[in-house]
Amino acid sequence: GYRVNKQFNRVAMSIIKEEGGAEQASILFEKKKYPVGNAAFMNAAYAHGADMDDGNRKSAGHIGTHVISSVFALGEKLGVTWKDIIVAINVGYEFFNRIAGAAQPGLYNKGFHSTGIAGAMACGAACAKLMRLDRCGVYNSVSLSAIQSSGLIIIDESGQSCKPINPANAARIGILSALMAEKGLLSSRNPLESKKGWFHAFTDHVDETILLRGLGVDFTIGESYLKLYPTCRHTHCCIDGVLKIRERMNDKNTFLPNIIEKIEVYIYPSAIKSAGIIRNPRSQEEAKFSIYYAIAVAFNNGDFSIEDLQVEKADPVINNLLAKIELVPDPLMEDRACGIRGARIKVVLGDGEILEETILIPKGEGIGALDWNDLQIKMHACSYGIVSEEISKWVINRCMNIDANETFGSVMSFFDKDLRLLGYKDQHDC
Repeated sequence: GYRVNKQFNRVAMSIIKEEGGAEQASILFEKKKYPVGNAAFMNAAYAHGADMDDGNRKSAGHIGTHVISSVFALGEKLGVTWKDIIVAINVGYEFFNRIAGAAQPGLYNKGFHSTGIAGAMACGAACAKLMRLDRCGVYNSVSLSAIQSSGLIIIDESGQSCKPINPANAARIGILSALMAEKGLLSSRNPLESKKGWFHAFTDHVDETILLRGLGVDFTIGESYLKLYPTCRHTHCCIDGVLKIRERMNDKNTFLPNIIEKIEVYIYPSAIKSAGIIRNPRSQEEAKFSIYYAIAVAFNNGDFSIEDLQVEKADPVINNLLAKIELVPDPLMEDRACGIRGARIKVVLGDGEILEETILIPKGEGIGALDWNDLQIKMHACSYGIVSEEISKWVINRCMNIDANETFGSVMSFFDKDLRLLGYKDQHDC
């Protein structure tokens, strides 16, 4: 996100620098520390800037970007252990996935972005847990966060570079709410279920099964998906399907983009609503939200990487493929109860041959979950040009071997010891 969403990052960081304030928590790539709320805001913006962050299909939103950013920033200020950090993160995931999941699909249909709307409460709960507030304190932190919930999904139509402001605000709201609750501020009662509360404001139906089933036993963080491509999740089943068809064509030595007559994509309606509007993206931000572009790039390049977001450098063949793609709404490609959110790709060749592939669950979720090797490859791809491959490997190694009893420190000092072993003075020297 630091690499891709540069204009938003530059503007937001310049305002944070102008504000200054207490040096409490670290912002990635900055030597100076900033107020804890602003640090969480900026790190969350970076985390969501390339749409490579994790998510949950039931809640239809991203969680780590705001929950982890708020917990890391506040944890640095408080001086807690990694066990405290991990427990708080789990609490944040539970609040987000259960509340947002129970409100879907009404939440999305009304035009709200669950990442921000439910993210505020998730961060409020996670930060209250990290501060070890009592039941009353947690309640008031969540209530204060619910009052401030915000975020419109219009950013998947235009102004996509501003999308990270929703999780960024959620992170800052959660911290503010927890700090206010710690000081004894009493907030509204029944913030979720009141007729003037969160559920009534943001959805027409509440799925109490998602909200309550397995509460305290089955932790929803285990349902998270991890992305392989820097695009809206709705494009991933299409990319996976195209790559399989391309592989089959290569096996027969028949792959040439110019022999493709037509590409029909049967996909669930909400995917078209989110990422089926833009056929010819004009910027990196628009490229992330174009099923058409994702399919054309995957067919031509055999992958979809961060570099492929640079539409101005796209191969002319991609433009030819864009005109051959047709999106067909197919409600059968989505079943929330069964975890299905897929697409059927039908490729018609010039000689009349038809190749089809159906992907019901994109890679990175369920039986197709990523392993540590996949994550190492993704880490290197994301950090290319920012840190060396050597350091990216150290990051993964540290994540694999966290000592729960170790003092957290900060998001940056997490790596200091290892960086010194590699010959760097500190994290900024790399």
